[in-house]
Amino acid sequence: MKKYIFAELFEQFRLPLFRYLLQLTRNRELAEELLQETFYRAMVSLGVKDMLQARAWLFKVARNLYIDWTRKSKAEQRMVERVQMEYRSASDLGNPQEQLEKKNRQQELEAILAMLPERMRTILYLREIQGFTYKELSTAMNLTDSQVKITLHRARQKFRHYDQLKKGEQ
Repeated sequence: MKKYIFAELFEQFRLPLFRYLLQLTRNRELAEELLQETFYRAMVSLGVKDMLQARAWLFKVARNLYIDWTRKSKAEQRMVERVQMEYRSASDLGNPQEQLEKKNRQQELEAILAMLPERMRTILYLREIQGFTYKELSTAMNLTDSQVKITLHRARQKFRHYDQLKKGEQ
């Protein structure tokens, strides 16, 4: 009985879910992979009595899987960038002009960061440099998620403003 219900569920929602995931990912293979994982989770977790709400549940699971994949891929990209920064190629080290420009820009950014109030500076640093999540920031700073988001938004605005002023001085 349950096998028949899941086969029917799959036939009914396979195409709409695939289109939804394809629209999100813009990648056919990834959409197929997320679709497969969505139905796997339905078979494991969804009870027969939940079938009336199956559509909403399936789309919610598909969306959450996409969000998880996005977070994971961003984290992987940040890791690759960090490794690339740590292990510079010899050609990067061989150009003193580029190194001087990078060092000057880094000093400018540090000076701009120092101009921000402490709370904004800390939140911006922890989020952008250390890669803290909003939840980690709220715990570390003893703030609500809303306060973290607002403070981070304002810190980014001030940082951009000060950066524009610095560029205007030059």
